[in-house]
Amino acid sequence: MINNDILYSTRKNLIKINIAVVGSFLIIFSLCIYSYFKVQTYNNVDTHLKEELEYIGMQLDVNNLYSTPKLLDPKNMVYIYKDSKVKFFTPNGYFKDSIPYNNSNGLGFNTYKHNSYTFRELKFNVNGYTIQIIRNIDSEMGLLNKLLVIFFIGTVLAIVTTYFIALYLTKKALVPIEKTWSNQVKFIQDASHELRTPITIISSKLESLLKNPENSISDEIETIADAMKENRRLKKMVNDLLDLTKEESITKLNLEEFDVYELIKNISNDYMEISDIHEKKFSYSFNGNNPFIVSDKCKLRQLLIIFIDNAFKYTNEGDNINISVNNKENICIISIRDSGIGIDEKDINLVFDRFFRSDAVRESGIDGSGIGLSIANMIVKSLKGNIKVYSKLNEGTEFNITLPKKLKNN
Repeated sequence: MINNDILYSTRKNLIKINIAVVGSFLIIFSLCIYSYFKVQTYNNVDTHLKEELEYIGMQLDVNNLYSTPKLLDPKNMVYIYKDSKVKFFTPNGYFKDSIPYNNSNGLGFNTYKHNSYTFRELKFNVNGYTIQIIRNIDSEMGLLNKLLVIFFIGTVLAIVTTYFIALYLTKKALVPIEKTWSNQVKFIQDASHELRTPITIISSKLESLLKNPENSISDEIETIADAMKENRRLKKMVNDLLDLTKEESITKLNLEEFDVYELIKNISNDYMEISDIHEKKFSYSFNGNNPFIVSDKCKLRQLLIIFIDNAFKYTNEGDNINISVNNKENICIISIRDSGIGIDEKDINLVFDRFFRSDAVRESGIDGSGIGLSIANMIVKSLKGNIKVYSKLNEGTEFNITLPKKLKNN
């Protein structure tokens, strides 16, 4: 299994990245929206203050400062002063104990606090007098603060939600990685196990030869034959393993149009003599008028040889092996049937797994690595086909391979 610390660390880093990205986006978005509303709020207040200034300026009689100017908005407070002395101000009952007068020299707009209240002022000079219009903006600031709180709570909730979503998604995303890693570890373990047997046998045979240096080759012919047999088995297994690891070589196609009937005849002729030697009945049959298909001829040949080899391997003397081809309009169905030992129902879904060999097969002593059908399955997928397996224990097995008649390169 993949190291749990690596998985945990990877998941943790992915969650951190997701939270950082979402959190940063929400914070920037919230600040932009807050800044926009703050600017709009101040602009709205400033517009009212400017309108009030213009209105008072029209009323102001510099020769008679004791006339009471009217206000457009009673929320505004007006101060008229000269030489830092207040000459006139509009009374305000709410602030009668604490006149919110700002004695700053800065003209224009200004925001300040006075006894925990927030004010916005517009100060302007007119004919030697300074007009100061003040407006309490506690309500506006309250709304902005509420907006800030809403954004803060929303961001926190979004980050918490993102955490749980990221936790779920990263866990789900790492499943195929963990599965791939586990498959790789299993592949190495199974390959090591399968390679150990022939290597052990070859080593023991060589040790036997070393222990008897006085014997001639004819005396040790059986030992040498066993070693060579295991060597051939080992070579085939290594080649099969290379085929499995070089998936690109299996999936890469060289398409051509060819006669599938002729291909099967040529392959079958090679097995006729073998079937006679092993006293097995081997036959083939074709159904359909058009034998031509567009596919990878070499891959299909390799595929058929794997299935025929398996059929010979798992049948006994007197058993039947048959290849039939059913050519339809758009598909070609190739069936390989045998009346051999069959497959247990619980093992049918496992036959294409790498290195799978049923307990019954292992106990029977039949040679094999469990790699061939895995390669066959990869070839069928590369040819855009599918395989169906029908089998009964001690009655036989049938593999149905369905292939498109006109395969196209992606």
